[in-house]
Amino acid sequence: MLRRGRVSLAFSFLVQGVAFALLVTRIPAVQDRYGVSDALLPVFLAAVPILAGVGSVTTERLVKRVPPSRVLRWSQPVVLLALLGVGAGGHMAGLGVALAAFGLAVGALDASMNMLGVSLQRAYGRSIMLSFHAVYSAGGIVGASLAWAGAHWDLALWVS
Repeated sequence: MLRRGRVSLAFSFLVQGVAFALLVTRIPAVQDRYGVSDALLPVFLAAVPILAGVGSVTTERLVKRVPPSRVLRWSQPVVLLALLGVGAGGHMAGLGVALAAFGLAVGALDASMNMLGVSLQRAYGRSIMLSFHAVYSAGGIVGASLAWAGAHWDLALWVS
Protein backbone atom coordinates (compact mmCIF):
# COMPACT_ATOMS: atom_id res chain seq x y z
CA MET A 1 0.00 0.00 0.00
CA LEU A 2 2.85 2.41 0.81
CA ARG A 3 4.53 1.73 -2.53
CA ARG A 4 1.32 2.41 -4.43
CA GLY A 5 0.86 5.69 -2.58
CA ARG A 6 4.45 6.67 -3.26
CA VAL A 7 4.19 5.93 -6.98
CA SER A 8 0.87 7.79 -7.25
CA LEU A 9 2.24 10.82 -5.44
CA ALA A 10 5.41 10.77 -7.53
CA PHE A 11 3.22 10.87 -10.64
CA SER A 12 1.46 13.96 -9.27
CA PHE A 13 4.82 15.65 -8.68
CA LEU A 14 5.87 14.73 -12.24
CA VAL A 15 2.70 16.17 -13.77
CA GLN A 16 3.05 19.33 -11.69
CA GLY A 17 6.63 19.79 -12.90
CA VAL A 18 5.53 19.36 -16.51
CA ALA A 19 2.65 21.83 -16.12
CA PHE A 20 4.72 24.52 -14.45
CA ALA A 21 7.52 24.24 -17.01
CA LEU A 22 5.04 24.42 -19.87
CA LEU A 23 3.69 27.68 -18.49
CA VAL A 24 6.94 29.45 -17.69
CA THR A 25 8.80 28.44 -20.84
CA ARG A 26 5.98 29.65 -23.08
CA ILE A 27 5.61 33.10 -21.47
CA PRO A 28 6.88 34.94 -24.59
CA ALA A 29 4.30 33.12 -26.74
CA VAL A 30 1.56 33.90 -24.21
CA GLN A 31 2.63 37.54 -24.21
CA ASP A 32 2.48 37.65 -28.02
CA ARG A 33 -0.85 35.83 -28.25
CA TYR A 34 -2.63 38.19 -25.88
CA GLY A 35 -0.70 41.37 -26.67
CA VAL A 36 0.44 41.76 -23.07
CA SER A 37 2.78 44.75 -22.84
CA ASP A 38 6.16 44.56 -21.14
CA ALA A 39 4.77 46.89 -18.45
CA LEU A 40 1.77 44.64 -17.74
CA LEU A 41 3.56 41.29 -17.94
CA PRO A 42 5.03 41.50 -14.40
CA VAL A 43 1.53 42.00 -12.99
CA PHE A 44 0.34 38.77 -14.59
CA LEU A 45 3.50 36.94 -13.56
CA ALA A 46 3.42 38.20 -9.96
CA ALA A 47 -0.22 37.21 -9.57
CA VAL A 48 0.55 33.49 -10.01
CA PRO A 49 2.84 33.02 -6.97
CA ILE A 50 0.79 35.41 -4.85
CA LEU A 51 -2.36 33.43 -5.57
CA ALA A 52 -0.43 30.19 -5.07
CA GLY A 53 0.36 31.42 -1.57
CA VAL A 54 -3.33 32.08 -1.00
CA GLY A 55 -4.16 28.60 -2.28
CA SER A 56 -1.55 27.05 -0.02
CA VAL A 57 -2.75 28.84 3.12
CA THR A 58 -6.36 28.03 2.26
CA THR A 59 -5.41 24.37 1.84
CA GLU A 60 -3.84 24.35 5.29
CA ARG A 61 -7.25 25.26 6.71
CA LEU A 62 -9.19 23.07 4.30
CA VAL A 63 -7.36 19.87 5.25
CA LYS A 64 -8.80 20.17 8.74
CA ARG A 65 -12.13 19.19 7.13
CA VAL A 66 -11.15 17.10 4.10
CA PRO A 67 -8.12 14.87 3.52
CA PRO A 68 -5.22 16.27 1.47
CA SER A 69 -5.71 13.43 -1.01
CA ARG A 70 -9.10 14.88 -1.93
CA VAL A 71 -7.59 18.34 -2.34
CA LEU A 72 -4.98 16.83 -4.66
CA ARG A 73 -7.64 15.02 -6.70
CA TRP A 74 -9.53 18.22 -7.49
CA SER A 75 -6.63 20.68 -7.66
CA GLN A 76 -4.46 18.79 -10.16
CA PRO A 77 -7.15 18.75 -12.88
CA VAL A 78 -7.84 22.45 -12.21
CA VAL A 79 -4.14 23.23 -12.73
CA LEU A 80 -4.15 21.37 -16.05
CA LEU A 81 -7.42 22.93 -17.21
CA ALA A 82 -6.17 26.39 -16.27
CA LEU A 83 -2.99 25.73 -18.26
CA LEU A 84 -5.16 24.76 -21.21
CA GLY A 85 -7.14 27.97 -20.68
CA VAL A 86 -3.95 30.03 -20.86
CA GLY A 87 -3.15 28.52 -24.24
CA ALA A 88 -6.66 28.41 -25.69
CA GLY A 89 -8.11 31.75 -24.60
CA GLY A 90 -8.64 34.68 -26.86
CA HIS A 91 -8.88 37.72 -24.58
CA MET A 92 -6.68 39.25 -21.92
CA ALA A 93 -9.46 38.89 -19.32
CA GLY A 94 -9.54 35.15 -20.03
CA LEU A 95 -5.78 35.03 -19.55
CA GLY A 96 -6.19 36.72 -16.18
CA VAL A 97 -8.87 34.24 -15.10
CA ALA A 98 -6.81 31.26 -16.30
CA LEU A 99 -3.66 32.47 -14.53
CA ALA A 100 -5.63 33.18 -11.34
CA ALA A 101 -7.12 29.69 -11.40
CA PHE A 102 -3.67 28.26 -12.12
CA GLY A 103 -2.11 30.12 -9.20
CA LEU A 104 -4.80 29.18 -6.67
CA ALA A 105 -4.86 25.55 -7.79
CA VAL A 106 -1.04 25.30 -7.84
CA GLY A 107 -0.95 26.49 -4.24
CA ALA A 108 -3.55 23.93 -3.20
CA LEU A 109 -1.81 21.21 -5.18
CA ASP A 110 1.67 21.98 -3.84
CA ALA A 111 0.43 22.05 -0.25
CA SER A 112 -1.55 18.82 -0.58
CA MET A 113 1.25 16.97 -2.38
CA ASN A 114 3.79 17.94 0.26
CA MET A 115 1.41 17.07 3.11
CA LEU A 116 0.89 13.64 1.59
CA GLY A 117 4.63 13.30 1.02
CA VAL A 118 5.38 14.03 4.66
CA SER A 119 2.74 11.48 5.73
CA LEU A 120 4.30 8.86 3.47
CA GLN A 121 7.76 9.72 4.72
CA ARG A 122 6.62 9.18 8.31
CA ALA A 123 5.09 5.84 7.35
CA TYR A 124 8.32 4.79 5.61
CA GLY A 125 10.37 5.88 8.60
CA ARG A 126 13.05 7.41 6.39
CA SER A 127 13.57 10.39 4.12
CA ILE A 128 11.75 10.11 0.79
CA MET A 129 10.75 13.74 0.09
CA LEU A 130 13.82 14.35 -2.04
CA SER A 131 12.67 11.65 -4.44
CA PHE A 132 9.39 13.51 -4.98
CA HIS A 133 11.21 16.77 -5.61
CA ALA A 134 13.55 14.98 -8.02
CA VAL A 135 10.55 13.69 -9.96
CA TYR A 136 9.14 17.25 -10.02
CA SER A 137 12.45 18.43 -11.51
CA ALA A 138 12.33 15.65 -14.10
CA GLY A 139 8.82 16.82 -14.95
CA GLY A 140 10.23 20.31 -15.44
CA ILE A 141 12.72 18.96 -17.94
CA VAL A 142 9.96 17.09 -19.77
CA GLY A 143 7.71 20.16 -19.77
CA ALA A 144 10.45 22.46 -21.04
CA SER A 145 11.26 19.94 -23.78
CA LEU A 146 7.61 19.74 -24.80
CA ALA A 147 7.40 23.54 -24.85
CA TRP A 148 10.52 23.71 -27.02
CA ALA A 149 9.03 21.17 -29.43
CA GLY A 150 5.79 23.15 -29.59
CA ALA A 151 7.64 26.38 -30.30
CA HIS A 152 10.02 24.72 -32.76
CA TRP A 153 7.23 23.11 -34.77
CA ASP A 154 4.96 26.14 -34.39
CA LEU A 155 2.18 24.17 -32.69
CA ALA A 156 -0.82 25.98 -31.29
CA LEU A 157 -0.15 27.39 -27.83
CA TRP A 158 -2.88 25.29 -26.23
CA VAL A 159 -1.09 22.16 -27.48
CA SER A 160 2.34 23.10 -26.18
